Amino acid sequence: MPRITKEHMKESIIPFVNDALRIITENLNLDDMDNREDVSSFEEDGWYYYLYKSIAYIKPEIRIKRQNYKEYKDQSKGNRINEHAWVYREGMNYKFIQDKNGIIYPDKDRGFIQNGFSFQDYKKTAF
Repeated sequence: MPRITKEHMKESIIPFVNDALRIITENLNLDDMDNREDVSSFEEDGWYYYLYKSIAYIKPEIRIKRQNYKEYKDQSKGNRINEHAWVYREGMNYKFIQDKNGIIYPDKDRGFIQNGFSFQDYKKTAF
């Protein structure tokens, strides 16, 4: 079974983020904050994408997943790749911290920041 190391994850997040931003802006209406959207499987450049936009708590909260197979039999064992992440607008999903004087301030955004979006909880698996 192939191993995904931390170094490999650091290298692979950049192409994933670039592709994800293009896919998100082409397929989701990011200006509509009243309706959630769900775009089921579609294929582009050999990847199968799944998109979901929620507006329940953080507006918008986007879940993107891509894989290089539609069914297990489409890709041989060991070459199947899954990548997924949560996407927010920059600064929308951070914690608040209270210092010893009782002053509350926002913590920094700990996601991978690109073009005003924060990619968080990026995972890549291969099996």
